[in-house]
Amino acid sequence: MVAVGVAACGGSGDDNSNKPADPPKQPTPNQPQQPQQPEAPTNPQQAVDPTGTQVVDDKDLTKQNTVGTLQYIRRDGSQYDRVLNPSKPASASPLLGTTLNEQNPRLTNIVLARQDITRADGTPVKAQFTGSDNPMPLKANGEIIQDSVTNSNSLQQENFGNVDVLAGMYDLHANQLETDSTDTSKLKEAEAKHFKTDNLDEHNQFSRRMTDRTFEYDVVNNERFPSTLYTPAGGAATDMPLTAILSPTTHTIMVGGNPTYPWKDINGNEFTVYKRTLPAVGNGKASTVVTPADATERKFGKDLVWWSAPQTAFENTFTRNGGKTTATDPAFEDGTIAGVPNNARKFAGDIENSHAATNGLIRIGSINYNSGAAPTLPTLGQELNFNKETNKWEDHHNTTTRIFGRYHLATVDGKNNELKPVALNSFSGVRSFAAAYEEGDKNKITQYSIGAIPSTLKHVQYGRVTTNLDLDAGQDGYPDGFIRSPFANKGDDNTVDNYFYRGTDATAIEQMAALPSNQTAVYNGHALMYGIDNSYHGSGGRNLPNAFAGTASGIGLGNFVEARVDFGKKRVLGEVYNEWLLDPTKSATTRDKLVRFQGNITGNTVIGSADRTYVAGDDCAIFKASFFGEKAEEMGGSFNTVQDTSKYGDAYGENDWGGVFGASKGSATSNTFQGDDGNNNYGQNNYSQL
Repeated sequence: MVAVGVAACGGSGDDNSNKPADPPKQPTPNQPQQPQQPEAPTNPQQAVDPTGTQVVDDKDLTKQNTVGTLQYIRRDGSQYDRVLNPSKPASASPLLGTTLNEQNPRLTNIVLARQDITRADGTPVKAQFTGSDNPMPLKANGEIIQDSVTNSNSLQQENFGNVDVLAGMYDLHANQLETDSTDTSKLKEAEAKHFKTDNLDEHNQFSRRMTDRTFEYDVVNNERFPSTLYTPAGGAATDMPLTAILSPTTHTIMVGGNPTYPWKDINGNEFTVYKRTLPAVGNGKASTVVTPADATERKFGKDLVWWSAPQTAFENTFTRNGGKTTATDPAFEDGTIAGVPNNARKFAGDIENSHAATNGLIRIGSINYNSGAAPTLPTLGQELNFNKETNKWEDHHNTTTRIFGRYHLATVDGKNNELKPVALNSFSGVRSFAAAYEEGDKNKITQYSIGAIPSTLKHVQYGRVTTNLDLDAGQDGYPDGFIRSPFANKGDDNTVDNYFYRGTDATAIEQMAALPSNQTAVYNGHALMYGIDNSYHGSGGRNLPNAFAGTASGIGLGNFVEARVDFGKKRVLGEVYNEWLLDPTKSATTRDKLVRFQGNITGNTVIGSADRTYVAGDDCAIFKASFFGEKAEEMGGSFNTVQDTSKYGDAYGENDWGGVFGASKGSATSNTFQGDDGNNNYGQNNYSQL
């Protein structure tokens, strides 16, 4: 059952690694050709291991492997951990040592605190967890298994409504579950074995098809879901199919009897629509814009999550409101647009069907396709948005969970009734693809776009879970002093945000020692970050290639991780970055590094430091990571500006930041567009790395 035993209470680590980790089980871009290799960090361990004993968080890293870290960020109204930490909102990120292989390999719950106290009602408390006490999330027939005491959700069931790495781009097969996973009465007999469709078939390919849905528009909410309204100049409702290019509107519309131009949403942001064709440039021909139906070839974005995926695939009313949206919510009572009733209230039905789940990506950029202006679009998908007036990071993505990696969702194979994790559960990077071609000739590419590359982590899970950890909110009735803390919406006053990474099959000390001393490896992955400025930093104090000098627009996706490891020198060097396409007429992408990190390897653990690249000085943030798999095939890691020596610190202030990630071993990422002819004739090979 559970995954992580933590003494988040006190922030000093897990000193109960020999105790049960969970409630007792119930029965039944182009990488440069010569990437920078890790060099010896300048004392990255000093803040974590000042004595140099290699004992960190009460663990001798030369003898004990680690399986994760956990940080909490407490709201003012929460009473959690007030005895040891009466005033500071955030903890450090202690290393965890309790193995998950036998306790809870399917990660149906997570232990968030260990303590030995008594509640006001006399109930003894040894540990607090959230999720389900059952080690299985689903029955063999696909029915949901809920907690035995509270009938509450497992982590997978809770995460089902919040996360889908293929959101907005790939549809479920028609014969698979498309109803609310939390209401088993809605399941049809033939669909009972599908809690959540898997996204790989037996040949390790996508089994979900790219969407052929059309998206209508609602100028008031600027949400793109089926059943909202797009009203062009003529006044009649219409729709637009998903395509690879978004562009600002170029016509006048009527709102309340008054013409408006350019088209803005209710917040004053530029409103964009999917383009089907692009006008001719000069004496050339018009261009045809790529649609999902074209994405049968790699050059046309096959198997990618496109930058132009519906806005609601990155964030939506559900994520911003913490799932509190209902069909009668005032947000859906917007009157009419051009005399046509606004059906945005149907958005609530999409939430019930888990269509409001988001992919976990950051989408940034501005667009000047076919227009003289380059409007900056809202940055989508951030955990927090920065308020320049208060110099504070404010809650923005307010769901109960945001979990990626191993068993972030579960499914049952209908052929043999086998429970397994949903396969595509993270991202490894970005590549460019052909977004438009000259009319009648698919070999003449006129514009490019970018998409994220979905990937599979077999061991590492990472993300955030938000709970109410007040003792009186916990449910007792579990053996051995465990109480279950309920899920809660991020941003609520009495809640605690828990950022973690953890994994199964942590690489043993002996397995790490057996790795070839001359071995180097590159790990590519995805991060869930908070407190990071995702705007483009290339023009600020960096030497950009001439091709990009003075560029006023571009589109980007993030947050991704690359870590370069030298197992002989026992060094790690890497970055958290966003990938940008700055010129849509060229396929070359540009990497904007946001965080640099470095560390030393002891056993299967990395201890080091991290620093934001775009801020003067050194943040001296703490970087910790662990390797997983027999041959260290995967890495999970965390960043935290709260120092281990302090144990507690501030959170969500201007210079407070952190995050967690999962990454897998492979070759250096190739973010430059690659043509299907094998000669790269469909794209250019100049890659610029900041």
